[in-house]
Amino acid sequence: MGADHFAITVPRTWFELPVRPEHRDDAISALVQERVGDQPTLREHRTEIVRILRRFARSAWDSGARYCAAFAEPSDDGIVSGALTVSMLPAPGGDDDPLTALTDRVATLADRDSGDDEAARAHVDLHDLPRVGRVPRTWGISRIVDPSGHRSFPVATMQTFVPMDDQVALVSVASPAVDLAEALFDLFEAVTDTFELIDAGASGATDREAR
Repeated sequence: MGADHFAITVPRTWFELPVRPEHRDDAISALVQERVGDQPTLREHRTEIVRILRRFARSAWDSGARYCAAFAEPSDDGIVSGALTVSMLPAPGGDDDPLTALTDRVATLADRDSGDDEAARAHVDLHDLPRVGRVPRTWGISRIVDPSGHRSFPVATMQTFVPMDDQVALVSVASPAVDLAEALFDLFEAVTDTFELIDAGASGATDREAR
């Protein structure tokens, strides 16, 4: 698609997280402390929010993500949290046009990851990203194995796959708050729809928040 960078906009209440390990934990603590100063209602949840955000940032780094943002909002039932990452994957090969090849690959991956678990089966469709065009995506409730490997838990997930020349930008948004899945999918779509591709060499690109 002739672009080598991307931009995405997240809600102002979200935290854009550093993912590189150097000073990551201290930076997240400072970020939360600054936000708590602006929103006193978060103060009693500060320790838990820091812990959640550090976990998201660590997971993003371990998965090779180039960008990570997260939300952690207090509710009557505890903290409602989730994270968005953008990662780069190799584009599928073959003689088909890039969109067809990518869509077929995404459908295959969704079937493989779902297996025989109907409750975890992902929906696969083509979605019109306003600033990009039609791209494949998956969404639904999936099961994630925790780092110990001893248990799994459900998460609401949406993954959008955007061709970028010989790479694919994977925009992944997830939350363990599956009771709020319907509202979360609307939120995930709204945030993902801000994604755009940027040619860093083009005029004006230096004025954009390109990554």
